[in-house]
Amino acid sequence: MNILVVDDEIDKVHQIASVLKDAGLDFELVHESTAVSARRKMRSEYFDIVIIDLNLPSGVGEPASNSGGISLLDLLMLDDKIKLPDEIYFITGKEELVEEARNEASKRGAILWQYDQDSTAWKLILVGKVKYLCKAKSRRLSSIKIDVAIITALHTPELDAVLALPYNWTLKTFPDDPTTYYLGSINREDTVITFAAVCASRKGMPSSAALSAKMVLQFNPQYLVMLGICAGIPGKVNLGDVVVADPTWDYGSGKRAIDNSNSSVFLASAYQVPLDPQVRQAVSEVSRGQQAVRQIRANWSGDVPQGSLAIHLGPMASGASVISDDQESRDIVLQHRDLLAIEMEAYAVMAASEYSIFPAPKALAIKSVCDFADQHKNDNWQKYAAYTSAAFADQLFRSESFLIKRS
Repeated sequence: MNILVVDDEIDKVHQIASVLKDAGLDFELVHESTAVSARRKMRSEYFDIVIIDLNLPSGVGEPASNSGGISLLDLLMLDDKIKLPDEIYFITGKEELVEEARNEASKRGAILWQYDQDSTAWKLILVGKVKYLCKAKSRRLSSIKIDVAIITALHTPELDAVLALPYNWTLKTFPDDPTTYYLGSINREDTVITFAAVCASRKGMPSSAALSAKMVLQFNPQYLVMLGICAGIPGKVNLGDVVVADPTWDYGSGKRAIDNSNSSVFLASAYQVPLDPQVRQAVSEVSRGQQAVRQIRANWSGDVPQGSLAIHLGPMASGASVISDDQESRDIVLQHRDLLAIEMEAYAVMAASEYSIFPAPKALAIKSVCDFADQHKNDNWQKYAAYTSAAFADQLFRSESFLIKRS
């Protein structure tokens, strides 16, 4: 429990800390003595409880004002950069201020305590409030909280490859939610990482976008990860190669028009979503050298395609159709000369992250090449590609460069 006390009388602050300590409560107490320093602190840090003295100076060297505490709360409410606490309480040792100030505090949804060093009334209220908020916070934190949400477009072979990872997966359903989730975790040296994995009901961007939004609301993850298979661009990637999208876009976004020769033309106007810089750095570190590739190959017992396995970081285009036409593929390449892969969902997942509630998860798409979107397209390497996608993601998750924040 993080508590901020804003008071220019240090003895009162010590008394508050002593009362909470004697009650055996788990808390961190921060002290600020002026309204200015309190606002600065609350812009950078979140506190569960803020206790404000009524008789408070605005800044260092300024006289205390009987309305200083009330004025501070008014400023906090107007400042969009303030991280507002769950509870704000006023406190005063001046009996003559109590009646009028209590009305002002009530108007602002706050409670006023009358402070008296020898009285037990305010102490009981303080301890009771902190105990209640500690319990409420503990229950919120004990609800399902996920670090990484994994989405695939297909159950077989994509989600199957994810569920083959040694994460101790368990099935989870929720009332009034038709989606089946799989929850898992891994122990890393610095932390335990929790996962939720799910596949969309249909291929394509609409289903993946809707599912991504639901995953964010259900689990509030730090990362939103799309895994699975994709088509590759011949000459740039091999079958089984892993492609991490940076950037990704909807290749069908644009305008159909008639040019000067009366021919139909497509004028692309795609918005490209880049990979988060910190995630890009983590991917680069894990894929550097041959260790990742060797481990992925070593853990696969089936047939492998010709050519060496590689990890790529580069452009991936998303669209509404399955493509088995090399001319169509060449047209899409014209939108980005460095294009590596074509698929049907990555842009939707990346865009869903951009529009998520704060704090928005970082999104990434890791897909592996199973064909080249031409007339020779088949399903022969889908299982292998799904495996290499999931296997590289596993190595990324286990790397300490893949940052997991803890409060």
